[in-house]
Amino acid sequence: MRKVWSDGGYGPRLFSGLAIGFVAAMFAATLAGWGLALAERMGAPAGTAEAYRAWLAGGGWLKVPMWGAGIATLLSVRHAVNWPQRLLTGWFIFEFCVMPFLVHTNPAPGGENAPQTARAKTRAILKWSYRSPETVARIVALSRDADPIVREQAVLALGQNVIVADVEHSAVTRPSRFATHPVRDSLRVRLIECLRDPAETVRAEAARALWKAPLAFGTQAAAAETLAAVLDRATDPARPERLAWLALDAASGAPHPFLQAAAERFANTTDDSGLARYARLAAEERR
Repeated sequence: MRKVWSDGGYGPRLFSGLAIGFVAAMFAATLAGWGLALAERMGAPAGTAEAYRAWLAGGGWLKVPMWGAGIATLLSVRHAVNWPQRLLTGWFIFEFCVMPFLVHTNPAPGGENAPQTARAKTRAILKWSYRSPETVARIVALSRDADPIVREQAVLALGQNVIVADVEHSAVTRPSRFATHPVRDSLRVRLIECLRDPAETVRAEAARALWKAPLAFGTQAAAAETLAAVLDRATDPARPERLAWLALDAASGAPHPFLQAAAERFANTTDDSGLARYARLAAEERR
């Protein structure tokens, strides 16, 4: 066996090629993700990059390097100087090129055209929210849509979906399936980014989503501060009343000094008796 491997220096040549193929495939997969994200910003259909990342996170990172190593091994076989070397190399080629197809991974969402109209995007958001983590990942791309109404609907879904519901309602007898799922981190990062969205409705929805799901996203003080700012401006007649209700709904949850103080200020200044009563209930949470 030693002679088979060392004859003509084939062993070191094969293993070096295998390592290069492994690393090169991982690098190419990363570049592909960046390229898809860039293509979306230049007008390509939304959701492709997030779907690709979800596929990688669901097991694609295992398959891609194996395929890269398999291709490198295939290229190395021409340097084999005897039949034992060729047979052993053929076994490596089978392992790295065929075995990935036998490994079960979460598939990327497919079979659906990316929605183009605002109405189609809204329907897609509703459909994807509770289907699977991979479809939830597609909503992240829609949260960057040029239409603020679509962004608002997408951000709402980023806080209410199969992943968040699973984590928030987990228990000792029913542990969360998605507590360590990579899409969960994507949701948190995107919601924090949305706290700086130019549309106040989007900022408010992002803040509420973060504050109402502390198990899924952790305690985000910036979300409480955003909701407090929404309440401080809510008495302006030009602002939608639903923003006040949205912020008060979040304020009735976990207490935070900024948020509860804002609820108390709002209760003392609003002319709406229903909102004032709800605001006082929220403000009492800090006592």
